[in-house]
Amino acid sequence: MPDPTFSQTQIAERIAELGRSIRDDAGELDILLIGILKGSCVFLADLLRATPGRVNYQFVDVVRHGGGEEAVGINFLTHFDMAGKTVYLLKDVVATGVIETYLLDQFRVRKPAALKLVALLDRPQARRVLLEVDFTAFEVESGVFVGYGLEHEGGYENLPYIAAL
Repeated sequence: MPDPTFSQTQIAERIAELGRSIRDDAGELDILLIGILKGSCVFLADLLRATPGRVNYQFVDVVRHGGGEEAVGINFLTHFDMAGKTVYLLKDVVATGVIETYLLDQFRVRKPAALKLVALLDRPQARRVLLEVDFTAFEVESGVFVGYGLEHEGGYENLPYIAAL
């Protein structure tokens, strides 16, 4: 097993802080968390429980061209309305920013009251587009990370911590 980069305790403490920060940002407004499958599932579940007040959630899946970084479509797993809502888009690892920029552009058309990007892991040095992450759990350098829902070659996503391979 790989050694932890971020321990289970560090993750829990940071997610609790993020939940409070997101609630402070949204004020008394309802919050809609949208997780990008599949890497954000564990992150979304913990952040959902850590965010005080009324919070809803949904999942979307991104269809990629050839499995690469170019998004070609969004699969909405259920029909939901984001018009007028305070929306937080959750991504496991934000690196190049290409897919996140595509999703944010597509979601803006649906007229949310606010739209913010939340990253479990942010790699700003890998950006290919101008993109700012509104809330970040952890900033990382290059590398492949596993655990806490992040998988590599079909394994390691069940680790309770995040590790670099």
